[in-house]
Amino acid sequence: MMNNYKPKYVVGTTYHKLSEKESAANAFGPWKAEDFTVEDSAFGFIVMENGATIFLESSWALNTLQEGEARTTLCGTEGGADMQDGLRINGEKYGKLYTTKPELGAGGVAFYDGYDESESDREARLWIESILYDRELVVKPEQALVVTEILEGIYESSKSGKPFYFNRDKE
Repeated sequence: MMNNYKPKYVVGTTYHKLSEKESAANAFGPWKAEDFTVEDSAFGFIVMENGATIFLESSWALNTLQEGEARTTLCGTEGGADMQDGLRINGEKYGKLYTTKPELGAGGVAFYDGYDESESDREARLWIESILYDRELVVKPEQALVVTEILEGIYESSKSGKPFYFNRDKE
């Protein structure tokens, strides 16, 4: 979202705690602890070379009252945005604070409100169309590589208990 793919360092932690509990109450129903080899939650504090800071939380089992999937919050010098109750944009204009909620609906006719497609279906369709029709990829391979490096850095930091620094001098 920031078009910034130069991480400086990450600090990460991962936990495999709640998944070890039998019959833990959760939205998914009971599970067998021995079936889970993946962490139940992971957290990363990512500092980019330009000074931007990202806090990443990913979990499938976490004791929190705040529910939500694929949420993003941006806090910038000119304004901010979040995904609480749809997209909300906030900032300052004419010496006053404002919050606005853009209407993102397709605005179709009463009986049809646009193309009904899940996010994963859309991602797959755009990737296939990029191959079939020689269209530019929405997510470039070099962008996906940096995201993967950040995630690996979070795991390395969690194992070592120290920040993981990206050495970009070798490029």
